[in-house]
Amino acid sequence: MRILYFIYGFDPGGAEHGLLTLLQAGFFNGHQLKILACCRGRGGALADEIAAQIGQHNLILTSQREEASFRTYVGTFFVTLRLIREWRPDMVALSLKQANLLGRLAAMFAPWVHCVSFEHTSRYRYRSRRAAAVYGPVLKALSWRVDEIWADCESTLQETQAYFLPRKRRSHIVPLFCSHEASSHKRDYALHTPLRLATAGRLIPLKNFDRLIEAIRMLQDRSVSASLDLYGDGPERQALSRLADEFGIGDRVHFHGYVARWYELAGDRDIFISLSDTEGFCIAVAEAMLAGLPVIATDVGGIRDYGIDGENMLKLAVPSAEMALTQALMLMGDETLRKKIGIQARQDMLQAYSPGALRVRASAVLGGGI
Repeated sequence: MRILYFIYGFDPGGAEHGLLTLLQAGFFNGHQLKILACCRGRGGALADEIAAQIGQHNLILTSQREEASFRTYVGTFFVTLRLIREWRPDMVALSLKQANLLGRLAAMFAPWVHCVSFEHTSRYRYRSRRAAAVYGPVLKALSWRVDEIWADCESTLQETQAYFLPRKRRSHIVPLFCSHEASSHKRDYALHTPLRLATAGRLIPLKNFDRLIEAIRMLQDRSVSASLDLYGDGPERQALSRLADEFGIGDRVHFHGYVARWYELAGDRDIFISLSDTEGFCIAVAEAMLAGLPVIATDVGGIRDYGIDGENMLKLAVPSAEMALTQALMLMGDETLRKKIGIQARQDMLQAYSPGALRVRASAVLGGGI
């Protein structure tokens, strides 16, 4: 089968890096694949890694810039039409909202193409209210052209139904995560002094990193010395740094920026905490679990699917600093629980998301024809 995979660009995010994960795991093996992107994005090295996987001639970048302009969008639309007409793909898979908008429009002129919308989050993020007012209604109006939906987890699949006009469609869960037995992981569960906490993700309001920084201050108020290693970048970085300084813990909060394999550096941290309002699959939490870190996380998105409270993580009903503090203190006082949760988390990730399990899923998604 010929597959055209259309994505906005190669920023260092879950959907973008997840595509590389699918390629490395052999998800598209046995099929002819071309990848189209509007722009190179901020993760230039990621584009190069993907090109190495599929061959440079199979990666089409409309622009080498970090972001796409209106002119780039127009050009990409016509590139998409040309690829569909000349290469004649059997399937077009659309990842992220910009690709979905342009790809659905192009698919209107190619009724023979099987159109797939790949959903990665239950809540679209827009740069402005004006963008939200345009994107949302247009995407829904064009959703009649979508023949199939892929989602990174069950929660995403269910919660994004509101974005689609009702019609008969196939749907599949395609997690953008793959575990490997050889990956480094935590082995010693004795606590450090100061306590070492870790978190990871894009620095945006939905992740609630400000509340996690507040939890560090609350620990300090209880005379518990603690530090936080934050792996990720985004528009909230300066505001979060100022907040840490205002709390008097600027020297305790360490911003490492985006690190592709951050969990290899965080194996000696004591606890991983995620306080997101909403998530898709949540690759960061899955990576922390694979690394054997004891995890505290809000029960949202894919965490509902792979997280078991008290068995492989501790779950929070709401993403509050107070609840995070309570659970962190519980783990601090119980090394047996920390070790049990960390070891079980790694075992669960290795079993559920192995390369073999992902290939079985690929066979179900791509092997049944369209």
